[in-house]
Amino acid sequence: MLDEAKFVDEILVPGGHARAFSVKQGQFLQITDVEGQQVADFFAFNQDDHKESSSPSHTLISLRSLVLKMGDEIRSNRRHPMFKIVRDTSPSHDLLIPACDEQRYLLDYGVSGHRSCVSNIEEVLRPYGIGRELFPAPVNFFQKTQIEPDGSIVQMPCATRPGDYVLLQSLKDVVVAVSACPMDLNPIGGTRITDIKVSIFEPS
Repeated sequence: MLDEAKFVDEILVPGGHARAFSVKQGQFLQITDVEGQQVADFFAFNQDDHKESSSPSHTLISLRSLVLKMGDEIRSNRRHPMFKIVRDTSPSHDLLIPACDEQRYLLDYGVSGHRSCVSNIEEVLRPYGIGRELFPAPVNFFQKTQIEPDGSIVQMPCATRPGDYVLLQSLKDVVVAVSACPMDLNPIGGTRITDIKVSIFEPS
């Protein structure tokens, strides 16, 4: 599919930080786990109406599944399709866990001043005029969340290998923000925080 597509841009998201960028309807967005075992918190907003954003909860109820797979659509908080998954080499993604924020580190781990996905996203979306009050829950690409028989949630280390990726096609003009999650106080990111690479392609 990408063999005939035109390369548009590549964005490196440094480990523990975030980047934001625009994607046009029809373009392909490839999110790559560069070194493996790194969570990518993903947020998207309708370019023309920032109050419409990607929504894991609306997506999972539309799919009737906690598992994303090829061919699935990521829906918005207005239930409109925003992205289609057209290729995926990752063994898992997560639609349940909220983005880490300052309070997560302070209340759950007793740590202040730690970088977080919410503060990362706030930083990179400021030029777009998108504030924290509009942030949706993230789609956590590459994250592994295990649901035990008793209903308890276990956050597992990502099972991705270097170079694993998910390829999306955008179904709207959107503003996207991706955070290479800085969480290093539980096992989700393996042994260290690493980079995420984003590549944008134009269909031929």
